[in-house]
Amino acid sequence: MNDFYDAFISYGRADSKGFATKLYTQLLKEGLKVWFDQNDIPLGVDYQKQIDDGLEKSDNFLFIIAPHSINSPYCGLEIELALQRKKRIIPLLHVEQITLETWQQRNPSRPLNEWEDYKEKGKHSSFPNMHPVISKINWVYMREGIDDFEKSFAGLLEIFERDRDYVHQHTYLLAQALEWEKHQKQSRYLLTGDERTKAENWLKFRFKNKQPPCEPTDIHCQFICESIKNAENLMTQVFLSYADEDRAFMHKVAITLMREGMTVWTNRTDIKSGAEYGEVIDRGIEQADNMVFLISSASLKSVYCQKEVSYAKSLNKRIIPLLIEEIDPEQIWSEIRTIQFIECPKDQEESKYQADIAKLIGILREDSAYYQQHKLLLTKALKWERQKRNLSILLRSFDLRLTEAWLKGAKVRSAKGSSASLSQHPPTALQEEFITESLKQPPEAAFDVFISYSRADSDFVRKLNNGLQIQNKTTWFDQESIASGEDFQREIYKGIESCKNFLFIISPDSINSPYCADEVEYAKKLNKRIVTVLYRKIDLKKLHPILASVQWIDFNKHDSDFFTNFGELTRTLDADPEYISNHTRLLLKAMEWEREGQDDSFLVRGKDLKAAQEWLEFSSSKEPPPTELQVKYLKASQELPKRQIKPRSVLLTSVAVTALVFTARWFGLMQGTELAAYDQLLRLRPGNEAPDERFLIVGVDEDSINLINDNYEPGKGTLSDGAVDDLLKALNQHQPRLIGLDFLRDYAAKPEVAAQMQQTQNLIAICKSTGEDRGEAVRGVSPPPEVPIERTGFADLALEGRANFSRRQLLMQPPDPEFCNTLNSLSLVMAGKYLEAEGKSFTSPLKEDGTIGQMLFGDTGIVRLAGKGSGYQDKKQLGGYQTLINFRAPGGDARKFAKVVSLKDVLENQVPAEAISGRIVLIGYTANTVTAAEIWNTPYGETSGVILHGQMTSQLISTVLDGRPLIWWWPSWGGGIWIFAWSLVGGVIVWRLTQASHLASASMASLLLLYVACYGMLAFRSGWIPLVPPAYALVLTGTSVGYLTYRLRHP
Repeated sequence: MNDFYDAFISYGRADSKGFATKLYTQLLKEGLKVWFDQNDIPLGVDYQKQIDDGLEKSDNFLFIIAPHSINSPYCGLEIELALQRKKRIIPLLHVEQITLETWQQRNPSRPLNEWEDYKEKGKHSSFPNMHPVISKINWVYMREGIDDFEKSFAGLLEIFERDRDYVHQHTYLLAQALEWEKHQKQSRYLLTGDERTKAENWLKFRFKNKQPPCEPTDIHCQFICESIKNAENLMTQVFLSYADEDRAFMHKVAITLMREGMTVWTNRTDIKSGAEYGEVIDRGIEQADNMVFLISSASLKSVYCQKEVSYAKSLNKRIIPLLIEEIDPEQIWSEIRTIQFIECPKDQEESKYQADIAKLIGILREDSAYYQQHKLLLTKALKWERQKRNLSILLRSFDLRLTEAWLKGAKVRSAKGSSASLSQHPPTALQEEFITESLKQPPEAAFDVFISYSRADSDFVRKLNNGLQIQNKTTWFDQESIASGEDFQREIYKGIESCKNFLFIISPDSINSPYCADEVEYAKKLNKRIVTVLYRKIDLKKLHPILASVQWIDFNKHDSDFFTNFGELTRTLDADPEYISNHTRLLLKAMEWEREGQDDSFLVRGKDLKAAQEWLEFSSSKEPPPTELQVKYLKASQELPKRQIKPRSVLLTSVAVTALVFTARWFGLMQGTELAAYDQLLRLRPGNEAPDERFLIVGVDEDSINLINDNYEPGKGTLSDGAVDDLLKALNQHQPRLIGLDFLRDYAAKPEVAAQMQQTQNLIAICKSTGEDRGEAVRGVSPPPEVPIERTGFADLALEGRANFSRRQLLMQPPDPEFCNTLNSLSLVMAGKYLEAEGKSFTSPLKEDGTIGQMLFGDTGIVRLAGKGSGYQDKKQLGGYQTLINFRAPGGDARKFAKVVSLKDVLENQVPAEAISGRIVLIGYTANTVTAAEIWNTPYGETSGVILHGQMTSQLISTVLDGRPLIWWWPSWGGGIWIFAWSLVGGVIVWRLTQASHLASASMASLLLLYVACYGMLAFRSGWIPLVPPAYALVLTGTSVGYLTYRLRHP
């Protein structure tokens, strides 16, 4: 009797048995399931009940129109039941009327006058006594011998297919509703889960631009709305307040609202036997979004109605008065007189009733979300108050945030007056206090108990939930914990994740529910402590294996005494609370960690990690055991303080830092610090190098100046002619190799002096090219007219900064045709003359195509400073042909690179001949008190110009003849590799070492090693390799790797 059918055939046997059989056969051939009394009524059963059951479980009611079926009381009963169940009725016209001959064949022994009576009663025809509903429906014509059966049958099949799903859902829900009604409307027979949701959608579905194939019955509406109410913890959208005299109209209003899918509370359906009437009424008002009050003379006289309205008003409920009969306005209570009511006379015609009730439905739907939240919050607040402000009932997590937002929105709307309706129904003081107290509580991630059950057991579960809350247990109960509109499945899973105990209510319905089975399996997957309660006896064979392994608490024991059995449940839940709490806490943390892509910021640290490790150690002897995810999570937490970034990251960081440092160096951003480091390393070189015996410096010191001033006429800003003449005579008598005159003389000497200068073929003079000093032009100085340009070199130096610092040797520069028309410096001219005599020919770096090659003396090249790899990157400073000065500094003093005598001693013949003979003699100021004297800053301190020129000349000759190296440097790529190597060292040190002391020691040792390497290369190999850039790279890479490691360990 549980099967469903596509069609039910109702017919009269006398006229249509053969046709009905033919139709039945054809429908079966089309794969349809059809109820036909010839085949579907077993022997020994109640015939009428079998017919009723078949009709109720059929999607379509086929009524074969013929005189016999029209006039058959049995067919009439079938039509009435089809109408009562609001089935889709499809009339099939088979026989319009029968003839006398047909009547006589059926009644051969009856007289002719009975035929006349038969006709007078209209029984011979299908039309006189036809049911009015059948007459209004468009028929399918299947008259034998008149209509094309095949064509009509095809039309019938097309009707079957039209809105087939909707019609079948009508049948299916009707069967469920009748079963519910048959069992005294017990909640266990109501719809749950997806089935309820689909039924709700079906009830609310409206056909557009066409008539519905069938309409929901009253029992449909009641059944679906009661299912919704049961799912929503018995809460409703409408509380109907009325006088008993208006019960019939109240029922009509209730059914109309339920037809719209609205849940309704009435005292006829929602008060169970044995309950305290007034208390239940109050609960109904509290748990309803709105109150609809039916105003009539009877209701205005009712004390009960007045109490209901007053209570609703005290709770700031929305009250919608429905005026159902004409009343003197003065009789209406003052507390509702100001409320706009809807006139809906109970005795008006149906069309006007529908128009008036539509206004009520429109108001109920207006701001419905606000009033629903108002109700939910109010019921929780009242429950909290009645349970002596039980903390376990306070709002938490998502529910608290949602409610807090609702309260703020309600206050804003009330202040702005954006809705007159809302401003009249603000939150109550109790609601606001409830939210305030909830906000004061520390956030709790976990609930004590998650309740898994079948909605069929809702009454028992609600009682159990209340009991647990009274015992200060925080519960996750779907009827209280899931806000409307939320993803139900997702919220269920979140509830299981956050609970300490998974409580399963065992009953025949729950063990057969796929939803409950899914919850059990998810709880087992999370290794939750599962506690079971046996509510109703079951078939043990159907019990889920996970539940079968758990000892249940039988609530049927002790004569089903709830509180005795409940005590056993609370003792079970209270067992080993610390272990269970930590299990849940760590599970939530682990799941959050996994959801966030195993982000290290979600790992446990410090004391929390230590406690978690202890918990994990104890878990081996505890139930439930940790999940794999928890173990993985704690392992990751333990490894976090030791975690290292990947070697590839260290390498990439080193590359990036090297690129950054190399770029900064390329643009000269490190030149200042590099040169400062270079100067320091130069000064630290060993001072064990001997003076250059090839040189003699004749210095014009203070005593020499006094001698000149006393014995010679004043010169023109330089050494006087007489002094020059005597000096050259004194030197030439000992035959020096070269005489370099480091005095600017741009005027003609006296004839005798001029002759002396011209006769001294080894005399080298100087000139000075036009230049600038601190942005101002400086006029050049011509060489002495007596000395040819071939024996003249420029005295210009490669100076830096405001301190006129010199560490570079300017060998060649473009000539100044006006003042100093020579390419070569004094040092280059003197070295060239000397080396030429030694058989070392000079090769100019200037090429015919205008490019610059390498300067050579014999086979010895003079390295050019061109900004490619050295610390110098500013191209403006590197004009001409330059190299670095490899200072000779015996005893650490660059001024002692050669023997120095005073000009006074030379003039007085106090200098031994061997000190002059064959040597390069350089003459210049060494006193720093004379304006004409040139004193320059060097890495070794202040040095006179004559000493500086001597150093530069000496280094060229020493390089070519003695193999003494010039300062050299790596090319850019070599420097880049060097920087990268130390950058990598810095990264590896920080990557490999974890202890701060070891890290600091290794870093300092690395920097010291770098310094020693650079010093050693410069001191013993004259190589200037980068010190500052790799130091920067080492520190930057180490810092970067340290930061990345820190972020890895402390996200």
